Amino acid sequence: MNAERCQREDELLESLGRNFIGPELESHLAACTPCSELRLVAGALLDDRVQAISEAHVPSSGTMWWRMRVRLRLELEARARRSLYIGQAATLLVAIALVVSFFGSDVTTELRELVASIHISTKLLFIAATWALAVPIAGWVAIRQK
Repeated sequence: MNAERCQREDELLESLGRNFIGPELESHLAACTPCSELRLVAGALLDDRVQAISEAHVPSSGTMWWRMRVRLRLELEARARRSLYIGQAATLLVAIALVVSFFGSDVTTELRELVASIHISTKLLFIAATWALAVPIAGWVAIRQK
């Protein structure tokens, strides 16, 4: 790689971008090694760019319109789903609050008596608690993947 840098490289790049090299710059290219190398490399890259642009498949306007409509519908469905999740969570909180307010003291005493009457091993209690936590989480994960 040459450590030299010509002062006319920017001019050469601009001329290559316009696809026109004047006679003065052409004579400079014959004498300047860094510029001739730059012309070779940049010219190849610009040729590849032109070829890629000419070969690119541009979808029809009808296809683009259809894609936009599908995307809009999916975004609206996601927004509605989020609203439903918020509504369900709020409903669940209100239901829990109502149950606690109506039956709070009765349920608490009954629950304490029930827990006190159960004599279960620690391992079995740990397995039941793990199962009680894992099943809803697994269900949530399965629903989210659809």
